[in-house]
Amino acid sequence: MTQISHRVSGLRAGTLTLIGACGLALAGCSGETPASDETGAAVLAEPASDPVPELLDDTDGMETVADALEDTGLAGIFEGNASYTLLAPDDASFAALGEEGEALTQGEDKAAMAALLKQHLLPGYLMPRDIEGAIERSDEGSVTITSLAGEDLTFRRNGDAIVVTSPDGAEATFKGEALAGGASVAIPVSGLLRKAES
Repeated sequence: MTQISHRVSGLRAGTLTLIGACGLALAGCSGETPASDETGAAVLAEPASDPVPELLDDTDGMETVADALEDTGLAGIFEGNASYTLLAPDDASFAALGEEGEALTQGEDKAAMAALLKQHLLPGYLMPRDIEGAIERSDEGSVTITSLAGEDLTFRRNGDAIVVTSPDGAEATFKGEALAGGASVAIPVSGLLRKAES
């Protein structure tokens, strides 16, 4: 565990460091060292339960993001052994976009929805406690993880909550319990990591 703390404490754009630390944590629990795919995401030997999209579809307030994953084809990435973390916006986050959100959720622009979802996807299996621990060990009081969209997301504490901020200043707050499914996890958030177009 000392090694994990040491590796996480110097984070800035810390995707690989944080993911590596969490991979070591998982290895410590299972007694095995997980392999990794070409993205650096940890690969677990066997998925543990239903995949993330199915869990989201069965969770109140998460149906919009579940449908979006299916409509864009991104649900497929949760079917393999590679691990991902989805910061899953609740239904109210999409509704807050108004007409723009309605166009996105009705499938009128699947490419735009896929791009938005990738902004909320992180490589590796990260539970809220992993991110919280990294924040506490950081000298800056925040950690930065690069999303699958290639943008740096900054995580910090705001009182008892964990807030994530995108480069354009959009914010989302962790809410509710994380959903672990297969080799991946979804962390429900209130807010989208993209500002509405004015």
